[in-house]
Amino acid sequence: MFEKINALPKVAIAILLGLLGGFANLLPLWFLDSSEFLLGQLFVILALMSLGWRYALLCVAIGAAFIFYRWGHCWPSMVFLLEIAWLQVFCVRPNKPLFMRGLAFWVLFGVPLLFLFGKFALDLNLLVIMTALAKYFINAAICLVIVDLLSLFLFKQLWQAKPLYRILNYMISHLIILVVLVTTIMLTNSHYERIEYEVRAQLSDVANTTAQRIDSFLGNHRRALADAAYNIERGLDKQQTITRLVESYPNIRTAITAEQSGLVTHFYPDTLRTSLAGEVPAVSDRQYFIQAPYYPGGFVSGIFRGRGFGDDSIVAISAPIYQQGEFDGIVEGSVFFNTFEQFIPRVLSHMGHLMILDSNNKVVFSSLKSDFNTLDEINDATLDTLTNDNQNLYIGKTEEVFYRRSVRSEQFGWQVISLIERKYVNMAVASAWGQSFFLALFIIALSSVLVSKLTRMLINPMHDLSSRLNSFDPASRNDDLSPKEEATFLEVITLQQQFTQLAFKLSMSFKKLQKANQENQSLNAQLTNFNAQLETQVQEKTEELIDALDRANKASSAKSLFLANMSHEIRTPLNGIIGMTADMQRNTLDQSTAESLQIIYQSAHNLLLILNDILDYSKIEAGALELDKQDVAFHKVLHALTTSFCKTGVKQGVSFSSDVDASVPEYLLLDELRITQIINNLLSNAGKFTEQGSIKLNARYINGALHIAIIDTGVGIAKEKQKLLFGEFIQADVSTTRKYGGTGLGLTICKRLVEAMGGSIEVESASGQGSTFSVIIPAEPGEAQHEEKQQVNAPNLRGVNVLLVEDNPINQIVAAKLMDHTGCSLTKANDGLDALALLKGNNIPLVLMDCQMPNMDGFDCTRRIRQNPDLYGTPYIVAITANAFNEDRVKCLQVGMDDFVSKPIEPDALYQCLLRWQG
Repeated sequence: MFEKINALPKVAIAILLGLLGGFANLLPLWFLDSSEFLLGQLFVILALMSLGWRYALLCVAIGAAFIFYRWGHCWPSMVFLLEIAWLQVFCVRPNKPLFMRGLAFWVLFGVPLLFLFGKFALDLNLLVIMTALAKYFINAAICLVIVDLLSLFLFKQLWQAKPLYRILNYMISHLIILVVLVTTIMLTNSHYERIEYEVRAQLSDVANTTAQRIDSFLGNHRRALADAAYNIERGLDKQQTITRLVESYPNIRTAITAEQSGLVTHFYPDTLRTSLAGEVPAVSDRQYFIQAPYYPGGFVSGIFRGRGFGDDSIVAISAPIYQQGEFDGIVEGSVFFNTFEQFIPRVLSHMGHLMILDSNNKVVFSSLKSDFNTLDEINDATLDTLTNDNQNLYIGKTEEVFYRRSVRSEQFGWQVISLIERKYVNMAVASAWGQSFFLALFIIALSSVLVSKLTRMLINPMHDLSSRLNSFDPASRNDDLSPKEEATFLEVITLQQQFTQLAFKLSMSFKKLQKANQENQSLNAQLTNFNAQLETQVQEKTEELIDALDRANKASSAKSLFLANMSHEIRTPLNGIIGMTADMQRNTLDQSTAESLQIIYQSAHNLLLILNDILDYSKIEAGALELDKQDVAFHKVLHALTTSFCKTGVKQGVSFSSDVDASVPEYLLLDELRITQIINNLLSNAGKFTEQGSIKLNARYINGALHIAIIDTGVGIAKEKQKLLFGEFIQADVSTTRKYGGTGLGLTICKRLVEAMGGSIEVESASGQGSTFSVIIPAEPGEAQHEEKQQVNAPNLRGVNVLLVEDNPINQIVAAKLMDHTGCSLTKANDGLDALALLKGNNIPLVLMDCQMPNMDGFDCTRRIRQNPDLYGTPYIVAITANAFNEDRVKCLQVGMDDFVSKPIEPDALYQCLLRWQG
């Protein structure tokens, strides 16, 4: 108890302690970045020990008011209240020290309760919660250890009749714990400040480097435009000048020249002129035209959205043209940027963010897509938070906190802002603090052992003297206890002897340490030699890995080439089979012939599906599969699938039913092709392996995810074979392939597609008892689409000359029959050379171009046509090819083709393409 202040009313003392605790809670004592210590609990525990639990509750209430004033809530006070109750029951009443029993409360109840408060009441992220929990645990440890240390002087009854060994051991150990904890906190906070400094320095370096690159980039291109204007003034041809300009500077996408009235006279590339068809080619309203006369060295505009040649975001650089001292027009180049991603900062092994603003504070580039996009105009308030040197933090729209540094380029005034999320700094410091914490625990444990030994060495002489005194027999002679002058210093003599022995032991320890140090140096030399050998071995292994990687890349390229050739060679005859069969089916036939044609048509389509499975698996295996999410009318898609399955996939004697729950939205945001492929594969498997009984399809929508279950009463799958079911080229039994057919890729593709869409697929089955395949795919509700797909009829091309470039006679016949329905005038060419000859001097507005042909393929032929429009015209070129990879489509468009239709040719796809040309 506080004996000296017993005269003061206890309530006044409790209020005083509560106020002291409240102000202690307001002290700016930080742990890491923003978690403050609440050392006011120290005064609450002192009130508990000195005044009793009722007055301690009053202190808790006062401290809670200060916490609420600081944070806007006082959830921790509830845990502090429970801590007082725990200490009252387990420490104060039994008159026990607080530290270990108090920490037990925090381990069992305090930390879990605060975790629940942070997670569910305050909705904090996990890193913040874990930091706060560590802070509260350390906070409790510091308060408890300080009270225990003070108790030796303030609450002496707690240590009455206790062994001196226990008191010394307890107090010294607690003092070490306090020193280690405080030192760890100080070092951790110092480490945090150092990492913050390094992060800011790295962000500044990135911003400065990027700003310098921007100035250099824009300066070089501005000089290039000024040189072009000078060359034109000297009499060089304008078209040649801008052509050479674009070819010399890849980042200049388009270039024009305009006369003094603003009318555009020359374009590059020439397709820019085509894209401006129907518009007056004038730029007099553009800033780069208006400002050019005032900037003889070249004018650089802010970023804006281009027109006439795509809608990319560009920066225009212009220079004035003078003739005889008079303004005669401008030369302008549109510059686009595609290399800023390389400047995005990487700090603490994490990718940061980069923003670039032009001189008008418009966003040129932003990797922080949640807050800013290209062409966004930054208002003054937001710009101040991003660029004010007095603020180092930026809080995004998603409440994420970023460190940020900004630099304005010296030459053009563009603003470069580099950012990194603060949570990465917290994670790095938390990791370092975790290591320090465990090291501190080790030091505390080791210190406790050493302190225990030390206190025993100090107390043992007293125990020895006590034992000798207890065994003294007055009847016997004992020289050691005879009344001599030195007898009073027997304890000191004993301690000196112990010290002498300790000194001897310490000397031996140092000798051992010296010997161990020599051995350590020897080991270090061996380690250095080993490291040198290891470096050589690592270099050899690295060279082997590089060689292995090169061989693997070559093998992958060979496989891709093989798949492309296989696709082309199989699709070419399939085009003939499917095309001719479809054409014959349009005629009136007897039932037997119609059924035979349907078998041929269906068999060819089955072969096409197998080919597509192989190609899909190749894409998935190469990681090249891309999803195309759109608003899908899921009910209609499911209805079409089940209707088709009922007609072609259900065997006689098997019933089929579908149940789509009302919870499934009418429209879902999905990849229609892939969800159709997944459901169709699973239904096909169910139909294939179910000889009798039933097949059911159930669809539900639960918690933002589409749940699909396909249940059959088929042959089932043994438990030991289910784990192999989703492997490549795997079926439940080898005999399955012989009996039912299939590539063994269907379920593999299903699993990969489902996982690519963020979902999961499972199977429940037993041999002879049927199977249930369950698919869960996350899907947000979509928006209704007003455009309905309609039957595509053949367009009317009467009087239109069409050139078919195709080397395969069968494909010529198929394409010719499809084009007959359009009424066009069709001319055939066997290769690219024949096509060029037919295009000379003839008005042919539409060309159907195969890609792989002898003598000259479709790619070279298209390049020749586009390079010589005066000779061959500017026909609309549609690629019709058996190459089905996406990269083949991209290549066709890159060489100048306008559209793409794959073989086997589907009439609707071809007619839709022709309608796009007409439109």
